Amino acid sequence: MLPDAESAEEIDVVLIVGYVGAGIGPGTDVRLDGVRVGSVSGIDVVGPGRRQIELNLVRSQLFGLTSALSIDYVPGNLFGISALEVHPDTGGVILADGSTVDLTEGRTDRVRDATLASLLSYTGELTEDVLTPQLTELLHTVARDLGAFTPLMQAIGTTVRSYTETAQLPPSVLFDRYGAALAGLPPMLSGGLTVLHASYRNGYLAEQEHLDKFGYMWPSIQNELLPAVTALFGTARPYFGGLLPIVSMLLDRVSGSVGDPTVSATQLTELMDRLDRAFRDGPDGPVLDARVELDLVPGLAGPLAALVDRLPAGGGPR
Repeated sequence: MLPDAESAEEIDVVLIVGYVGAGIGPGTDVRLDGVRVGSVSGIDVVGPGRRQIELNLVRSQLFGLTSALSIDYVPGNLFGISALEVHPDTGGVILADGSTVDLTEGRTDRVRDATLASLLSYTGELTEDVLTPQLTELLHTVARDLGAFTPLMQAIGTTVRSYTETAQLPPSVLFDRYGAALAGLPPMLSGGLTVLHASYRNGYLAEQEHLDKFGYMWPSIQNELLPAVTALFGTARPYFGGLLPIVSMLLDRVSGSVGDPTVSATQLTELMDRLDRAFRDGPDGPVLDARVELDLVPGLAGPLAALVDRLPAGGGPR
């Protein structure tokens, strides 16, 4: 007689649990990693607080599932129909036909109930036992108190946003410059201490009379000089304040008349060179060396030419 191939492909496994989730019964799907691998064939009571769930599983779909497993009672679809989800774990022995796995021993988290009925029950307990009027009032108080911090958080956010929008230099450059500025602090302090130390070693200030005069200087500056200067400026303002725009305009006109200093210097240098070339040394001092073109004036050209011919050799002032 040949063996039944279909029967050899299926195995029966019994799970011992402490409770059975709502909706779990004969025909309920058994799933492994979300894939259906069998169904529940029966449920029975084996003792106080102990139930057994009989499973009919497809051997080829178990992929080495062992007795070190855990189960969840979960909704199998959107309508809340329950299913039994199997989760593998390391260790244990491979399940075979007739295996019994006691899930009440060892860890307490090997059976979890996440069915729709369980979720609705937890929700009811939450609304009846947890969300009391006192808790509601506490939540309102917390929300109101946190709302008082809103302006502070807005100010912090505005500051950060303003910095990020206007920052022109990276923090490393700013830190370097601030460090350079702080580097001058020790010399300033040491210099100040040197001045204080010198004042105590000063021979002139060693005498009490001179020290008193030196001390009178600061109150005099504060109480006499500074008020007098303030009063002077206050008196001069209505009389001389109107002259400032006029002075500014005059200075603008003077600066505008000078022109470009580079061009002015070049022109002035050229003018001085030409004047120097126009003079030459004579017996009685510098003589202007000039030539007059009189070809267009015959009445003057003839007499002047005769005069030039009578000049001694070597010429003279022209």
